[in-house]
Amino acid sequence: MRFLLDFVYLAVCVVLSPWIVYRLCRAGRRDFAQRFGFGLPAALSRSIWLHGSSAGEVAVLKPLVATLERDHPETPLVISAFTATGLATARKLYAAHCVVPFPVDLSFVVARYLRRFNPRLLVVAESEFWPNLIGAAYRRGVPAALVNGKMSAKSFRLHRRTRLVPRVLKRFALLAVQTDEHAERLRALGVSPESVHVTGNMKYDLMETDTGAGAAQSLRETLGYTTADVVIIGGSLHDREDEALLDAFAAARKQHGGAALVIVPRYPAEADVVEQRARARGFAVARKTAVDSGAAEAPGRAGVLVVDTVGELRRLYAVADIAFVGGSLFYRGANKGGHNLMEPAILGVPVLFGPYNFSFKETVDDLLAADAGRLVRDAEELAAAVTALVADRDARRALGRRAQRVVEAGRGATARNYALLERLLAPVHEPC
Repeated sequence: MRFLLDFVYLAVCVVLSPWIVYRLCRAGRRDFAQRFGFGLPAALSRSIWLHGSSAGEVAVLKPLVATLERDHPETPLVISAFTATGLATARKLYAAHCVVPFPVDLSFVVARYLRRFNPRLLVVAESEFWPNLIGAAYRRGVPAALVNGKMSAKSFRLHRRTRLVPRVLKRFALLAVQTDEHAERLRALGVSPESVHVTGNMKYDLMETDTGAGAAQSLRETLGYTTADVVIIGGSLHDREDEALLDAFAAARKQHGGAALVIVPRYPAEADVVEQRARARGFAVARKTAVDSGAAEAPGRAGVLVVDTVGELRRLYAVADIAFVGGSLFYRGANKGGHNLMEPAILGVPVLFGPYNFSFKETVDDLLAADAGRLVRDAEELAAAVTALVADRDARRALGRRAQRVVEAGRGATARNYALLERLLAPVHEPC
């Protein structure tokens, strides 16, 4: 089977070679070579190898890595990532450990990785079902564990028609998944029920419960907002979502003159367009960089603050009274569905989101089940929800408290997963 896979992989590589070479060369010669098993770091003995595809999956491993550091300080840790952003995140979060790009899934390449790092355990996050890697680890006697696992309905329908992924799944020693729904799909693909465990979503464990109320109040005052103002924030907004929120803000202002607006585009380069659209609607606008440098006054409720900086979204959520989380109001593609709803929720900020939020489906389900979030299907519903919450302080505070409780109740998946992984970390014989 592995030789057939190699043939298929190589055939695909030949067809896509111009694009592959372009993408890999952009990542740098070192990363390019390492993905094929060349120029790897020094050999390790009995390491633990953890893998996440992109930045989100890499970050979700952080509490687990911290626990391994505490309980197994003598064990080398290897962290790999598939995407360039995931690799950059891994190098930032895990600088003290061995960070490498994920290898191409050719049998002889993954075998080189396994020989070099000699793992005693392989841990992969969410839905990284790489056939040659999992198969090579299985043959080598290295237990493979899935944590924070999930399988969408679309993926389930695809895998049910093939034998490849179901065969790979049966080679996992442990599959710790987020919900009963994901567990049922894995069992329906033939995975032994004894190896599947529902442990919750590890992303909840990334949320800090400390709101930093003093710092948030200070920032709120710096930005010109009073305690009577109702600050609306749009976080990680994509194209057209800023227009929908600007129109919702205008509607809310007709009923509550103390409404204020902060817009955080997903990409700072889009701040120019957002500013133009806000000014076209008659709003005064100030850029966050201009306010920070003293070149402009903080707008307060008199205008719109457009955030053209990075890394400040969470602290700005703490300033807000209502949050709309973007990437969700308009369809952007089958693999693009919303952004992190937990960030405002853990701060007790009532959260609004659109219908295209399948990347955070479990969180959406939890919030809706607890009446702790508001799903808005279009710009009109967004305007109505914003206007209603601006006008009703008690309603928005109650909604925010329920959202916070949902996130707090979801915490603990990392500890449950770690307890299962400990069973796989019993002493093992070195492979021949």
